[in-house]
Amino acid sequence: MDGGNSRDFLTNNCYSYPFANAIPPKWDQCFLAATMYTFFIKDNGPDVDIIITRSMLALAGVAAMVYRSDEYFIVNLSASIILFIAAVFIKSLLVKFRINKFVLLLSAAVILFIATHSVTFAVILLVYGYLVKFFFKNATIEVANEGISIKKLFAGAPHQWNEFSNIILKDNLLTLDFKNNKLVQLSIDENKTVVDQDAFNEFCRSNI
Repeated sequence: MDGGNSRDFLTNNCYSYPFANAIPPKWDQCFLAATMYTFFIKDNGPDVDIIITRSMLALAGVAAMVYRSDEYFIVNLSASIILFIAAVFIKSLLVKFRINKFVLLLSAAVILFIATHSVTFAVILLVYGYLVKFFFKNATIEVANEGISIKKLFAGAPHQWNEFSNIILKDNLLTLDFKNNKLVQLSIDENKTVVDQDAFNEFCRSNI
């Protein structure tokens, strides 16, 4: 929605309602139309990968023991130990040794299949572990005259300006200081966010 269309939408719907027989607008539409600044938060993908992959490997280790066969107890025990060790040291495996996550999950799926003889378990581990990251979206911060909206996995309700004691942007770090002593600091993705720092800080000071 460009500047002209945004102003028309606000004038004809948000500002005129309930006058002039205007159609009742949705609050999030008005907020979006009035957005002055949009910040893209830096990707936290590696942390999400580590948490998800560690959980999947730990569950695989549990499955290897729960669905064990007495005839192959040593195989199941060995598989479970290997999977638990991988879960504990997952950060080193992904970050320090730079092992591809798909290769790691594929290896874990093979181990789980050997231990449980279940193709279903192996496929679930591989597919779910690889696709679950796509459900996580990078957070965005939308700043408007009406307030500030923090959007993570789901869109959150806008915070009114009177909820804040201070808001400042410095060196790509956005600090939101709430009056209830809650402090939120977010690293801004400078490659996706172009904002005049001084103008933004002045805008916030004028609204608080």
